[in-house]
Amino acid sequence: MTFFLANANFGLEDIEYQVELTQEGGLRGEVFPLLAIAGGLGVLAALFFLLRALYSRRWEKGLSCSLRFREEYGVEGGVSSLTEVLANDKGLPLPVVEIDFHIDRRLQFTGGGNYALSDQSYRRDVFTLAARERVTRTLEFRCTERGYFRIEEAGVAARDLFLTQKYLGSFPQHTEFYVLPKGVPVGQVAPPFSRIMGEMVSRKKIYDDPFAFAGLRDYARGDPMKYINWKATARAGKMLTNLHESTLSQRVVLLLDMEGEADPLNEASVRLCCALCQRLLEEGVSLAAYSNGTDAATGARWELEGLQGGGSQLYLKKRFACIQAGDGLEDVCRLLPEQPGKEDLVVLLSYRQRPELAEDFAQVVGPGRGVQVIPCRGERRELPAHKNVSLVWTEV
Repeated sequence: MTFFLANANFGLEDIEYQVELTQEGGLRGEVFPLLAIAGGLGVLAALFFLLRALYSRRWEKGLSCSLRFREEYGVEGGVSSLTEVLANDKGLPLPVVEIDFHIDRRLQFTGGGNYALSDQSYRRDVFTLAARERVTRTLEFRCTERGYFRIEEAGVAARDLFLTQKYLGSFPQHTEFYVLPKGVPVGQVAPPFSRIMGEMVSRKKIYDDPFAFAGLRDYARGDPMKYINWKATARAGKMLTNLHESTLSQRVVLLLDMEGEADPLNEASVRLCCALCQRLLEEGVSLAAYSNGTDAATGARWELEGLQGGGSQLYLKKRFACIQAGDGLEDVCRLLPEQPGKEDLVVLLSYRQRPELAEDFAQVVGPGRGVQVIPCRGERRELPAHKNVSLVWTEV
């Protein structure tokens, strides 16, 4: 409903009237145009207050707001977008509607716009909605850092037809977005990965692993019949037996230290740990990972258990997107739910070059084997050596 008021400038010159003085000294005037104007103003005033009351009661009826990320996840340094959908499903127009929300500043909107940066990004967008109109707007942003992000509420402020009243409300939102860790150069992940795989292959088991084929040899008296390679025997004309690598059960337990919220080496540790897990999963290794960091999605301490198979890659990256660093965190070496077995290989990733941390890790490994991976940038401090722990430095 739209009303227009034209030619509403009144003056004495617009009012024509005639006054006659009678012999009795009375005053007689023709005031009908003035009364008509006064009546019109009264009608307009009534309509004004009627519309004001109508907007006050029904401005929010049929109004909806939806915020949705275009994709479920992005990668550090990449670009994605957020979609705003605003609908006015009623007969009253809304000349001004403001939508505002806040989100972590690590998602930075591009192309300018009405937003302010502090510890978070505060975004405000203005719409004009006719009766029964739906408006969609797309906001592009850059993923500056890894993380887990969600929008839980959008505030709304609307004005009536005369822009004299402001009405406030909010709409709950349920949208989330993951920024996955970016990839790691091969030169960074190769040294620790090679050391881990070397430890797994070199250690002896009580029995051979039938899935780790190493070659063929001549049959020897006492070899189990199941190890005879009958196809190779037929081709060679003599008995040949399969050789198997002496490997442990394929399980690696990783400890990721996230102490030090402001240290950029923590981010390097997260990327390196994620890349190592990816490579190990591709090799068919079963994984468990624990950290003293916080899970941004749940608020609990971060952990990852029972992961195996190459199909778990996306889930793995999402979990690493959620981990948060902090100060004064629990000792990372005390996070294991149980003492690792002799067949488990324990890997510690921490940029902190502290002798006491190396001592604690050696005690946790116990009779088993461990690998301590230290992401660094130039400086390398001397750390105590332990027979049950291999030390790997990685420049990041």
